[in-house]
Amino acid sequence: MRTVIVQSPSVWRETGNVIRAVMHIFLWSALIMGASWCTGRHPQGTELRPPAIAVDQVAFRDLDEDSQRMYRLALEGLTEAEDVRSRTNDWPTVDALAARKIPPFTPDPLDRAGYRWRMLRDGTLVNYVGTPDVASKRPTYVISILEPDPGTPIDPQAVVDEIHHKLRDGTMLHVGVWTGTKTLDRPAATPAFEDGWRQITMATP
Repeated sequence: MRTVIVQSPSVWRETGNVIRAVMHIFLWSALIMGASWCTGRHPQGTELRPPAIAVDQVAFRDLDEDSQRMYRLALEGLTEAEDVRSRTNDWPTVDALAARKIPPFTPDPLDRAGYRWRMLRDGTLVNYVGTPDVASKRPTYVISILEPDPGTPIDPQAVVDEIHHKLRDGTMLHVGVWTGTKTLDRPAATPAFEDGWRQITMATP
């Protein structure tokens, strides 16, 4: 008979074993999740789909050619209006923009719907509303601009994107181009979904 002495692993060896086990768990979990995303399914087999656009939005790519063109012109007009606001501290009127031949406010030979633009304003909220001739059966467009309340601190880390534009002084605007079959009598930051208004977005459904 002989005596065998069993020694416990050192603390460092035990810690190392634990670390290696955890690394294996993370490695295999990452591989499984990666395979699931690549195949479009999660581990339970349910399809993974990209998030859909909001119910009160319409994708640019789903618009007809005339509407896509009008949207691009509206963005051009919005950019020019923002430039005037940055330089003069006030929003330009439709007549002032038209005098500078800024689309979509100036007469357009390609405009078969006879759009007429007007400006609606309520404090920090500004709308440029383009209404077509009724006989054309074309949609109405609204360029909506909402400034923050006076005295709101400027966030230097605010991100500019499709619905957030920044003036030269750092003021962040909430903007949008909307399309619908009705018109507006009062300015609206987000025209009512119930009335058929949809915000145009470059996001894909």
